[in-house]
Amino acid sequence: MIRRNIAKINAGDFGPALAMYGDDVEFSFPGDNSWADEFRPFERGRQAHVTHRGTAEMERFLQRYVAAGIQMEVEDVLVNGPPWNTRAAVRVHVWSPGVPGDRYTNRAVLFVTATWGKLRTQEDYEDTQRAAAFDALLSGAEPVTEPV
Repeated sequence: MIRRNIAKINAGDFGPALAMYGDDVEFSFPGDNSWADEFRPFERGRQAHVTHRGTAEMERFLQRYVAAGIQMEVEDVLVNGPPWNTRAAVRVHVWSPGVPGDRYTNRAVLFVTATWGKLRTQEDYEDTQRAAAFDALLSGAEPVTEPV
């Protein structure tokens, strides 16, 4: 199911992925970048900072993701736990194609918890400097790091 939904996102259809999120889902996207502070200010701390709450905010995130042309390739999926308390980790390679080369490239792990097939939480782990550099590229500003 995870691989199928990611393939749909890659094709521009985020509907099946959005349907997996529970109404009260909490999503944590790391770093000081526009993907993380779209709905609430960036906060540093030891705990995961929830950046998106509920399906409306997740829909907006997925719309931006598809519009940016980001693609994802699943490298590994690990699943544990019963249906009422499922945990999964998905290791992926993400990129946004461009000419002459990729505009963005990164590796990430998406960690989710689910209850009876509905995602309750998602926390992404990736190189946040690359995400900030991609922000700069999309906005036309000077990159904050070396080319991604």
